[in-house]
Amino acid sequence: MENLIRIDNLHKSFYDGDSELKVLKGVNLEVRNSEILAIMGASGVGKSTLLHLLGTLDRPTVGNIYYEEQDITAFTERELTRFRNEAIGFVFQFHQLLPEFTALENVAMGGLIRKSKSVKLDDSNSLNIGGVYETAEHLLDSVGLSERLEHYPSQLSGGERQRVAIARALINQPKVVLADEPTGNIDDKTSESVLDVLQDINERLNQTFVIVTHDSRLSARAHRTVQLVDGRTGDKEK
Repeated sequence: MENLIRIDNLHKSFYDGDSELKVLKGVNLEVRNSEILAIMGASGVGKSTLLHLLGTLDRPTVGNIYYEEQDITAFTERELTRFRNEAIGFVFQFHQLLPEFTALENVAMGGLIRKSKSVKLDDSNSLNIGGVYETAEHLLDSVGLSERLEHYPSQLSGGERQRVAIARALINQPKVVLADEPTGNIDDKTSESVLDVLQDINERLNQTFVIVTHDSRLSARAHRTVQLVDGRTGDKEK
């Protein structure tokens, strides 16, 4: 299986005046195309920091991140923003849905934003709003929410909100979906339904997932599990 992402000697430090907090201390990691990779480790070991670097939300202090052998750490901020919007989907622990929009609108929004930035202002026919909403509806159907399209987040259960967030992450057909504790804020039964959705999407769409988690049930379903220990990738790998 070919590698989608390669991380080479990644370090990340945070500074407070003259004080340096070293969080990542030389991470080396490969993410393969179409796999579910779980990253586990104790609290404060740098799992979320690593995910933020993979998602181009922050830059490493030292080291390189390659997507399909393209070094994204050399990108300008503008290039990173475009790459992030086109190539990466995000699922957060607390779903981060916009409360004033329906499930369908929440999912479609990322696609509309991307299209609006890629067309000329005088080319009104290029936006194809209907096509974006059609894709959003299909994605919500694929995660079992065809009956919840017009519901607002406040009208959805925790598991339904998280499934909307998963559908939203897929709207731009990303190379990878990065998920930070996607089952961390829902009960065990609901977690199982979210895990079913993630596994189904991976199998049907060959979607690559990198998931930070404390959930042993999630790691058991992953193709590989990597331990992060003291800011480095540990020896244990499934």
